[in-house]
Amino acid sequence: MQLFNEHALEMSIMELFQDEEYTYINGESIIRDKSDVLLADDLRKYLHDRYSSEGITDSEIDGIILNLRSISGTIYEANKAVYKLLCDGFILNREDRLQKDLYISLIDFEAPEKNIFKIVNQFEISGMNNQTRIPDAIIFINGIPVVVFEFKMLSVKIPQLWTHILN
Repeated sequence: MQLFNEHALEMSIMELFQDEEYTYINGESIIRDKSDVLLADDLRKYLHDRYSSEGITDSEIDGIILNLRSISGTIYEANKAVYKLLCDGFILNREDRLQKDLYISLIDFEAPEKNIFKIVNQFEISGMNNQTRIPDAIIFINGIPVVVFEFKMLSVKIPQLWTHILN
């Protein structure tokens, strides 16, 4: 009999997402500051690909990333602010004032295939008060974390569970 534990469950779910064409990455292999929750290279690539025809500059992209990293407040307030940016987008005031301001959408809802979808497990995050969290998995769209998973296994054996439910 094969042992099915939380790790096996986690890896099975990673495989399901890969079947849906998400890129899978083990979070331990990502070199970054542990307090940074963005996959900045993915966000940079998405913004460059999406807005290069409008002449978006590297420094404008860096400014967008800096603004996302600078969102603060309680976890509720920060999540609400990011959610609003994801849903509504925002206007980017151009560095070159002769260029028209640019509407930025952090997710391409019209052409989903142009987004970068990743599922990352064991992504260590150091937060306030030096608390470290390692969610079982996080879904990133264009380098922005949008869903956090924690997987739990039932401690009751399945036949015992069914016997309990049926009685």
